[in-house]
Amino acid sequence: MRGRGDEWAAVLTLLGGVASRTGNVLLVQGRPGTGRTLLLDEATGAASALGMAVVTGRADELGRLTPLGPLLSALPAIEAGNALCDGSGRLLWPDGRVRASLEDRLRSGPLLVVLDDLQWADPATLMVLRTLPARLADRAVAWLLACRGAPPRDAPGRLFDLLEADGAVRITLGPLGREAVAGVCADLLGAPPGPGLAALAAQAGGDPLLLSELLIGLREEGAVRLEGGLAHLAGTLPAPATPAIGIPVEPAPDGIALPVRLHVAVRRRLDELGGGTRHLLEAAAVLGRSFSPEHVAGLFGETPGALLPALEEALTSGVLVTTPDGLAFRQEVLWRSVAEGMPEPVRRALRERAGHACRTRSACPPHDVGGIAPGPGTGPATVLAPAPGPPLGPGLDLGSDLDLDVGFDLGLGPVLDVGVGVGAGAGAGAAFAPGSGTPGGPALLAWDEGLLSRGLELAREAVDRPGRGRHRWPRAVLASMLIDLWLLDDAETVTEEAAAEAGSRAASEPALTAEIGVLRARLALAAGRFDRVVEHAGSALAAARGPDAAGLACSALSVLGIAALRAGDLPGAVGYMARRPARWSWGLPPYARLRAELAAARIGEARTGPVDATAALGGVYAALPRHTAALTCEPAAAAWLVRVAVAAGEPDRADAVVEAAEGLAWRNPGLPGPSVAAGHARGLREGDPEALGRAVAGYADPWARGSAAEDLGVLLGAGGCHREPVVESLRTALACYGAVEATRDAARVRGRLRLLGERRRHWTRTDRPVSGWASLTGTERAVCALVAQGLTNRHAAEQMFISEHTVAFHLRQVFRKLGIRSRVELARLAVQENDRSLR
Repeated sequence: MRGRGDEWAAVLTLLGGVASRTGNVLLVQGRPGTGRTLLLDEATGAASALGMAVVTGRADELGRLTPLGPLLSALPAIEAGNALCDGSGRLLWPDGRVRASLEDRLRSGPLLVVLDDLQWADPATLMVLRTLPARLADRAVAWLLACRGAPPRDAPGRLFDLLEADGAVRITLGPLGREAVAGVCADLLGAPPGPGLAALAAQAGGDPLLLSELLIGLREEGAVRLEGGLAHLAGTLPAPATPAIGIPVEPAPDGIALPVRLHVAVRRRLDELGGGTRHLLEAAAVLGRSFSPEHVAGLFGETPGALLPALEEALTSGVLVTTPDGLAFRQEVLWRSVAEGMPEPVRRALRERAGHACRTRSACPPHDVGGIAPGPGTGPATVLAPAPGPPLGPGLDLGSDLDLDVGFDLGLGPVLDVGVGVGAGAGAGAAFAPGSGTPGGPALLAWDEGLLSRGLELAREAVDRPGRGRHRWPRAVLASMLIDLWLLDDAETVTEEAAAEAGSRAASEPALTAEIGVLRARLALAAGRFDRVVEHAGSALAAARGPDAAGLACSALSVLGIAALRAGDLPGAVGYMARRPARWSWGLPPYARLRAELAAARIGEARTGPVDATAALGGVYAALPRHTAALTCEPAAAAWLVRVAVAAGEPDRADAVVEAAEGLAWRNPGLPGPSVAAGHARGLREGDPEALGRAVAGYADPWARGSAAEDLGVLLGAGGCHREPVVESLRTALACYGAVEATRDAARVRGRLRLLGERRRHWTRTDRPVSGWASLTGTERAVCALVAQGLTNRHAAEQMFISEHTVAFHLRQVFRKLGIRSRVELARLAVQENDRSLR
């Protein structure tokens, strides 16, 4: 049983404790398809092998009418008539009759009682199970009791709670992990899965039944081939993270369809639900993998309250789950099967109904409080953001007969109420104000979910569409995407076109001026022109007014913070983060918020180390692979997330980043950047020097190339490689960092080179006064900034990648030039100088 090591250990403990009369009750709960039945069967076999007698029984939904139904099936010697109530309605016989039957069997040796599906058990059975295990605690009998999912909060649920309080052990069968999924693939297909097959298998969400039916079905239909020791899909798989609401979906040529065997398994699971619940799920599948109750209620012309019974059954059965954004199908393959299995005429009718509901809605949610609510009652309402999934099922083209503004009309305005992705932190400006009807919305949704090529295509269409005047700033969307892809020449051209287009509206729309300023600041950051970053981001801050001010200010400050960090001004970077508006994240959609969190975490990691940074990045890691914005905001973001996770002792998070990065590359084969970034992340995680070397050669961004080269040098040095390749890699990194004036990173590499005996001059002679603030060198100013914030010489040395003695030397020079004698005086002068520079 793959991935069930802990659960099987609990079973063996139960069986081993029979002789000692300890721990004689094990409670098992698991959703349909999680392998609960297999676990019970294996336990039965193991008990028999140990010489134990075994009795098994099962409850069923109709059996609730039969008192002691599960026990009657397990102990047929019990007469049903003896299990009935007496004239007063009290249960007098069941406990004694069952106990007598069990004791009779115990005469021949230890006994295991296995009862399944107790969520359907009748009251008499529950009464017996409540008392009998305790009464037989001194006998060699073990109880293995199971139910589907978490037991309901009625009598079966209370039984499990009470037994657990009495000392029973409870285990829950969750989804299989990544390694277990790979193991199942190897078991069923004869080889570990290749990247494409692994991505498809991941869509089963770790559900053992769906996974096995998917793999066996693919094998039976000839959709798998073995090559190079791996199992590969025989054709081209559609992207695993599919578009969200508002994005036309085009079937992939030669795409791998879900096998018939899987469709049968999904239909069998849905047939266990009520008819109303099945109909609700089929309609919801049209909206995408995730949806809001309000939207699906609109398809039926009902209120959300009218759907509560069906929704409750779907949630209890495990088909649906709640998310911070609404409701979603638990497994992507299940959702795909439901959507693909719907007849085309029905699907078309539901699509038209969804379009009608969108166009006739009286109002959308308020758009000035978009974003993710920090908690109940503490902020704005949670916005429903779409999860991965095509809007209207596979093959449905939303643009054919639905308004392209559907993303906004569906109440997703706040999700799209964002300016542009701003490298270190995306803007939240009015570029995509709700109701503006901008086709940039679908482009951004595609981008957020990793469909970069499609997002770029939609953004270009938005710019080129005739009658563009009804849309506000589609060029800003396109420019931001081009910057993310490191197509800087095109990005600069589009940015200046947007600025010229905005010239006549600058006074009436200051947020547009701020958006242009942020874009120009990003371009300056990419070129290493930090003076221009300050200039353009400063203009953006000055123009950020009105309802979009918080998000735009956050965007500008994030760019400033990263620029300051690269320039070696850590106190300045921290100061920029401190200036972010209160509750800044409330106005940001998921992808913009994730980018801003990444920028803040980079600065936090430089200040306090990887452990605190990893803790602060919980939202970024948790959003993968659904939201990939944190991986696209800069070329080497995935590698940095892997590096921090590994340093913080979080290998699972590092693996999740690698998987998400490789999925991003796989979905965008025509773009070289995602593939290079995925190779860098994988090479860093697995210590693969060849992969890191390919990343050094493949990056277009000098800073990212320097990062990969530094990783390669560190890896070679740690592996005992000859000195020359190590020095060569570090010299490459130093040159790349120097090309974009990344002073902090260059200082770190010079420190590594010094440890190898390499010393390189990195200063230039400048005419300066002999005293006063203007006489200080750049290094002396950096020391001043750190010491003025209260850092010790040792901590300042760690931040600057120099020795503590060097910091002390520079500090003495500072005291001499400024005519002071204490750190307190230095802090006072530093504050005065900072205030003077801001005036």
